Amino acid sequence: TMAKQVSFDVFAAMLYGALAGYAWLPHAELAFGVEVGAAFLASIIACIASHPGDVLLTETYKGDKTATSGLGTTITRVYNEGGVKAFFRGLSARFVHVGCIITFQLVIYDQIKQGLGLPASGLPGTH
Repeated sequence: TMAKQVSFDVFAAMLYGALAGYAWLPHAELAFGVEVGAAFLASIIACIASHPGDVLLTETYKGDKTATSGLGTTITRVYNEGGVKAFFRGLSARFVHVGCIITFQLVIYDQIKQGLGLPASGLPGTH
């Protein structure tokens, strides 16, 4: 959640800064484009940050339900199956599934925020 929210605001500010010279674009179109772009980039960061934990959670609950293994044992087992890369198995599918969900969540969040009279995420002077 923190990776998602903080990176969304940072990416929005970066995009507004990069697009400052495009003042000829209507503000609503620019703002919506920045929202979607920042939300998409933030969803990538959130997927990468949360995926190893979800791999460990899945590994903990798969297989023999009666056996109990600690976090250290699970980490060792995943690492032994493929090194660091094993913690990122299935990441491309996660980008498609979770990335779309997070992107929509962040765009809706920013739209509701603006609807309540608060400034859009990342606008200069809102930090």
